[in-house]
Amino acid sequence: MTNRARPRVHLLTGGPTWEVRKAMPDQPGFTKRQKQARKPLLQAMRRLGEAVKRRDWRAARAARAAAWDEVDKLNPDLTREERQRLWKYKQQIAAGETRDRLRPVRPDRTTTPGPAPPQPAPRPARDGRTRH
Repeated sequence: MTNRARPRVHLLTGGPTWEVRKAMPDQPGFTKRQKQARKPLLQAMRRLGEAVKRRDWRAARAARAAAWDEVDKLNPDLTREERQRLWKYKQQIAAGETRDRLRPVRPDRTTTPGPAPPQPAPRPARDGRTRH
């Protein structure tokens, strides 16, 4: 039987203060070689973002495939954020394609418009007197 008056572990004593303690140690930035190796990946990611912004889904899928090719060439530790962004882009592309497929086709706004819809007949002017 244990003595309940005295706790076995003192969790609040010792160790650094909360301000000093950190969840993760500061990681230095990428080395020059890593930055050089990541340049094609960052360019592919930029093209992918622009294609998604333009809603050009075919170009977005091609840019995403090119970005995955570049991700596969690099160490997985260097591409964690890019892999997460590629997954989000995949979801955006699929949702955009579905939305565009279900949306009714609108005529292009740059073409000449068709005939104007008929306007209602104008009302006669009132002279201020009302008839009951």
